[in-house]
Amino acid sequence: MAQSLIRNKVGEKTYNIYVPADDVNAQTFADAVLEGTYAVLAETSVAGSDVVTEAEDVTIFYEEDATKKRNYLRFLAKTTVDEEQIINALVGKTYNGIKADKVVIISMRTVTF
Repeated sequence: MAQSLIRNKVGEKTYNIYVPADDVNAQTFADAVLEGTYAVLAETSVAGSDVVTEAEDVTIFYEEDATKKRNYLRFLAKTTVDEEQIINALVGKTYNGIKADKVVIISMRTVTF
């Protein structure tokens, strides 16, 4: 079954809405029902494999220099990446409205599935 993500911004808040529809039907739904601005995100291609046996469970802390806002981010990474590669990939990007000027890896451990 197709599934689409609608990112709906109302005022200062952004909501993620998952709908069981392809991007055309999700757009029709959004046009008819949603308030504010929105974008329909559809999966265009699939890469990788569902057969994963190990991954790195990574928890990072990031902070924006200008506002001193902070947040945490947790994700699963490939076992072939190291801490420096992760930090370099995240520095300067914006997550949850906070620019990651400073990135610190809190924990990184290998997990098996």
